[in-house]
Amino acid sequence: MVAYKSRMTKSRSGFTLVELMVVVVIIGVLSAIAIPAFRSYLQRSRTTEAVTFLGEIKQRQESYRAEFGQYCAVSGAAFGTWAPRAAPDEDLVQWNVAAGSPWNQLGARPDGYVRFVYGTIAGVPGTTPAGVPGFTGADFWFVSEALGDLDADGTQCMFENYSGSNGIFVGLADGSPNPAGWD
Repeated sequence: MVAYKSRMTKSRSGFTLVELMVVVVIIGVLSAIAIPAFRSYLQRSRTTEAVTFLGEIKQRQESYRAEFGQYCAVSGAAFGTWAPRAAPDEDLVQWNVAAGSPWNQLGARPDGYVRFVYGTIAGVPGTTPAGVPGFTGADFWFVSEALGDLDADGTQCMFENYSGSNGIFVGLADGSPNPAGWD
């Protein structure tokens, strides 16, 4: 019985400090890789809303021009009137615009809640949008914008599309080019 007892006291259970530190280091390395990748994925998924709805606005604007001969000026002559609210923040909101709103006339309405605010201006030949290069004023035109704060850090990003262009341009709301690290 004594031999059995001595074997029990010699066996150990648990982990050594070195083994625990190895686990902590492995978890730290995995989090250092996973957290930035997740943030990047989250921002890319949030931009999908703006890209999709700007595409719908472009289609609706072209349909509107085919029917009425010009584009629909939803936000008036200059940006500053945003829908569905006055300024973007990190909260999702329901798209609610007044019954007589030009948005209803245009027929553009996002599915469900939105994170961005939207505006679209339009003009006739002989006019050009202020601050938007590349317009000669020779034809009817429109500019649509989506403004949002993707990660609640106070830096707003801007997505724009134009009549006569198939691209969507991305930059910061202050007019500087694409944020660092965006594809």
